[in-house]
Amino acid sequence: MFEQSQHSSSITPSLSDNSISGMTNTSMLNSQTLEEYCWYWGAATKEEISAAMENQQNGTFAVRDASTKGQYTLTLRIDGTNKLIKILVENGRCGFTQDSMDFDSMASLVQFYQTCSLRDFNEKLDTCLLYPLKSPQSLTCQNSLKSDSTIDPSYRVSLLKCTFEAIHAEYDRVSRRYDQLFNQQLALNEEYNRKQRTESAYADALKIFERKIAELKTTISGEKDLNDRDRESLTINIELQEERMEEIGKAQNLMRAAIQNIGLSLQKINEELGRLKPLLLKLHKKCEKYRDKLLEMSKQKVTHAQLDRVVQSVSLALDSEPSTLSTFLLRISLPMSSWCCECWLWHQATKDESIALIRSLMNDFDNSNASSDGIFLIRPSSSRIGFYALEISKDGNVHSCLIEYRDPRTTIDHSGGYGFAQTQMLFASLMDFVRYYSAVPLKEHNSVLDTPLITPALSQLKQRKEKNNSNTSNTDHQRDKAKLKRIEAIDDATELSTSRDDERSKEKILGTL
Repeated sequence: MFEQSQHSSSITPSLSDNSISGMTNTSMLNSQTLEEYCWYWGAATKEEISAAMENQQNGTFAVRDASTKGQYTLTLRIDGTNKLIKILVENGRCGFTQDSMDFDSMASLVQFYQTCSLRDFNEKLDTCLLYPLKSPQSLTCQNSLKSDSTIDPSYRVSLLKCTFEAIHAEYDRVSRRYDQLFNQQLALNEEYNRKQRTESAYADALKIFERKIAELKTTISGEKDLNDRDRESLTINIELQEERMEEIGKAQNLMRAAIQNIGLSLQKINEELGRLKPLLLKLHKKCEKYRDKLLEMSKQKVTHAQLDRVVQSVSLALDSEPSTLSTFLLRISLPMSSWCCECWLWHQATKDESIALIRSLMNDFDNSNASSDGIFLIRPSSSRIGFYALEISKDGNVHSCLIEYRDPRTTIDHSGGYGFAQTQMLFASLMDFVRYYSAVPLKEHNSVLDTPLITPALSQLKQRKEKNNSNTSNTDHQRDKAKLKRIEAIDDATELSTSRDDERSKEKILGTL
């Protein structure tokens, strides 16, 4: 249901007014808990939030107490206007309509729609809750989701979905390769057996010709009554038979060579199948593992249907993937410890934050006289819902590129995936995009960017923190050692001074004697 305000465009309510009667708040949805979130504005008026929303980008949102006690209002910036959406609360559940009371807390509702479009609720709201409008009274605005994204559940869901999509794309691609090889194996086995039968037939034919020639030669040598004409005829026949034997022998040799080549091909196929089979099992287990992880995040309301849509989109994208690209991606291997999704995907970063981070890392490289080209970061696009933006360093500058996503479920030919805007090189997963351009310079897309993706920014940031911690620890250790040496020096000096005093006392006593 939508509430109309002075500065907001109105949308026809999707729920009747009497449907919210009798609703009560519960401890799970009380304001005391909500005050922990920077997007909760408490008892702020719609005019206050409307003023704060001025000039904000699409996807900015805030939640406040509604005029009806125990209810809430979501203010969402979209298409340059503010939409006011009532959030219904009843029996410890909340949602936008009576039929969608799927959430047990306001936080879980917000976190769900941070990664899922509100289009499912209303077709006119094709956006996610992207940017929390920070409340002046918020207790944790300084530790918002963007600055502490590693522990934010919605960020974790985004990373898990990225990883699930990547693993399923790899599993599907390997599975297709396995099926292709298996079918090749069946066809080659059939051809191998057919050629063996042919080679065996050639061998039998040669034996027949050998026997026939031997009989003819015996006839010539054994029949003394043969006239010259018959003897000549038999000799010609023998020559013809020998010529035919020579032809069959050549065909047999060619057949044997073909059989040998097929045998070598079968050996290679068997070796690759043997390598792919355990990989398939491993990827299948990882797919199930990440599916279970996502489904366990009940507060984010990840459903089987959502994951099935991911699987379907990946499979459709792979249907139109060129075989050369599939083979290329199958050969690329990256260390996942430094190239996994969380090493380069920053879920709620702005363009300025991404550029600032990359420039900071570039300074580290410049200080060590190393090339700073190819430091990269990927974030959701702030201007295009469902798209991503790539920031990458090259020649001392940070460049931004739009990564388009075409849903293969909505295209006529079911082609789609991730790729640079207005190009036909599309990838089934965002990880495939990263893997491909880790080996291929981006100059295919932009002639200025003659560099591949070299250094995942978040992975490099982690290494920098670990190095700083290590240096701090070493500095503390060296400081302690220096302090200990000073103490030892003081003790030695004190001991020496005491020894000298004892000597003087002894000399003084002897002098008096």
